[in-house]
Amino acid sequence: MDFQTPWIKYGVIYGIISVCLFLFSSYISPLGIWVQFFVGFLIMIVFMVLSAKEEKASKDGILNYGEALKNTFLTGFIGLIISGLTTLIMVHLVDPSLLGILQEQAVESVESMMSSFGVSDDVISEAMEKAEADMEAQFTPLSQILNILKSSIMVVIIAAIVSIFVKKNENIHDIKL
Repeated sequence: MDFQTPWIKYGVIYGIISVCLFLFSSYISPLGIWVQFFVGFLIMIVFMVLSAKEEKASKDGILNYGEALKNTFLTGFIGLIISGLTTLIMVHLVDPSLLGILQEQAVESVESMMSSFGVSDDVISEAMEKAEADMEAQFTPLSQILNILKSSIMVVIIAAIVSIFVKKNENIHDIKL
């Protein structure tokens, strides 16, 4: 396997930036779950496009849809694996107190969202308790691996859409017989 292939290179870069975003949001300045998700989503799209453009350039400007989809999906999937495994390592080996930080951020996010919708305090406190309980179960090793697999479905969908815009088929008039 050539480690200079665009999907490996950009997938690793995307994964490292995702980890940095996660660490920044967890330890330095909480961004909020939705902001972190949105920024991560945009970063993933940027690296998918960069990877596909580099792959297209290496193939004389031609990149069919299947090759574009493979390239963009693998870029996102590698970043997803790096981010997921790093989170798992951080929570279980490096800093178990991080789980508390993540629970606090999730509870604050739930409370903020529900308050903005005008939900009653009783319902909000019940939802916050459920969010706390769900967070503990979400960071078991098995749950984290399942989250990576579930998230890969979202990556396929995003890659399929991005691939529509980055593909370039060979012009039938340019084919030399």
